[in-house]
Amino acid sequence: MPTTTPIEQIMTGNVIYANQFHPFSQVIELFSQYNLHHLPIVDGKNKVIGIVSTNDVMKIFIADKFKGRTIDTNTLDAAVDMKDLMTEHPQTIGADEPVAAAAAVFRQRKFQSLPVVNSNGELVGIITIKDVLDFYVKKLDE
Repeated sequence: MPTTTPIEQIMTGNVIYANQFHPFSQVIELFSQYNLHHLPIVDGKNKVIGIVSTNDVMKIFIADKFKGRTIDTNTLDAAVDMKDLMTEHPQTIGADEPVAAAAAVFRQRKFQSLPVVNSNGELVGIITIKDVLDFYVKKLDE
């Protein structure tokens, strides 16, 4: 089974992303509108500085500070800072690295996704466990 297929052949390109200045309500909208599970956060040079998962978003809604309060978008936007929500400095992987390298990271680190970067460190895509599993299942069927 080929393990040298580059990640860029199976990753999701045209990745939806945000920056650290997006209000929380806009992040929720991105997750909902595009059915996302992971949202890379980039700086002004398209370098990955963080990542937000659906689990991170859900933790906000069950936080003690919101118990017994009506939560509207203004309340959320005022209370939630992207810098506090995102996992800073997430591990990334190169677009030219083999799919097997992503599989190894997923197994060792128990991540569910990795932002994919080019040789300049700029975000070019995202790869998930599902992408890797689909790749290997397809290879088994061939």
